[in-house]
Amino acid sequence: MTGAAREISFDVGALTLSAIEHAPKGGAVDAPVALCLHGFPDNNHSFDRMAPALADAGFRVVAPLMPGYEPSSQPANGDYTVAGLADVLGDLVRQLAISGPVHLIGHDWGAVIGHVVAADRPAGLASWTAIAIPPTGRLIATAAGAPWLVLPFWYIGVFQARGVADWLLSRADWQFVDLLWRRWSPKWTPPEGMLDSVKATLSQPGVRTAALAYYRQLASPFTGRFKEAVRRGSRRIKVPSLVLAGSRDGCFAVDAFRRAIRAEDYPAGVSLEIIEDTGHFLHLERPEQVNALIVDHLCRAAGLSPSQAVA
Repeated sequence: MTGAAREISFDVGALTLSAIEHAPKGGAVDAPVALCLHGFPDNNHSFDRMAPALADAGFRVVAPLMPGYEPSSQPANGDYTVAGLADVLGDLVRQLAISGPVHLIGHDWGAVIGHVVAADRPAGLASWTAIAIPPTGRLIATAAGAPWLVLPFWYIGVFQARGVADWLLSRADWQFVDLLWRRWSPKWTPPEGMLDSVKATLSQPGVRTAALAYYRQLASPFTGRFKEAVRRGSRRIKVPSLVLAGSRDGCFAVDAFRRAIRAEDYPAGVSLEIIEDTGHFLHLERPEQVNALIVDHLCRAAGLSPSQAVA
């Protein structure tokens, strides 16, 4: 069996990122790493149901808090652009790759940023898995070709109202967080207490502002950093890739994935898996099904069967 989870941290430039680590079965020091990136409104406990399965398959699982989601990882220059966040997390991939290959997994914002990191092709990256988000580099073109797909993103406009949005997000014990989870996963109710951890994370000094800054810096499409992110996200991803989507996602409709995923963008191969009757948090709604798909994908990318990975 895998060892218990433990808290660790990484220094990445001037930032310190806390993370939850699950040791691989057998405790191999050179085990491949599964780096799991969470989204909004969420935290790194989003992978609590996935990490044991990955660890049992022989992977060292590292789930950091995203930059800004704790005081120690809030950049002094306030750079929460997609390019800036990809710089930080790309450096973390390179740091982890010193001890073994890295398999990158991202959900929601973790998938938006993770796609750019994967497209940057850092040394040591072995595979890419996106959960609930179509390819970042295709999002603008997809929205332009099917504008009705952006209707669920009304909240991004709300988040541009500084002060008002900050108050709205946290008022009445963060009820807006509950609202988003209900809308995005309409057929599923989070277990009692699951969102307490998320709200505690968002309540830390500076985190609410940082989380909203991810969205606010999307509203500057003519800046150099925005254009840089689009350019980097449009590169081909040269590692085996898996994209998972929920058939009832209240955030991104399945049609967005089918429009945005193109085989030529993934010379090492890409697979789109639609999980029926699940929403945006499909990895929490159907953990056994999602975990099995991801373990198989990671093991195939490593050239192993799941049984070989554990051996």
